[in-house]
Amino acid sequence: MVRIRANDEREIPLFLLPRIIAEQVLKTGDRIYRISVKRTHWHHYNVSVRTKALPRELAPGCCGAILPGPQKAGTCGIATGSGGGGSV
Repeated sequence: MVRIRANDEREIPLFLLPRIIAEQVLKTGDRIYRISVKRTHWHHYNVSVRTKALPRELAPGCCGAILPGPQKAGTCGIATGSGGGGSV
């Protein structure tokens, strides 16, 4: 079973709402499952950010494998456009 985590902020004034949501998004990263904003009274809101664990295949920094860097077109056998053949 997948464990769902919640980060709750209570009684946030309206003018701070975008800042709190941005902080929660930066803190949790790619694991966000749901963001709920509910008005409580006057101009105050409760913000709840739910997260799920990512599968190992999608988790950042796993396995320590390094992808090959970008290579020049001439070294991979890809036509670079200077050869004059194959034009229609």
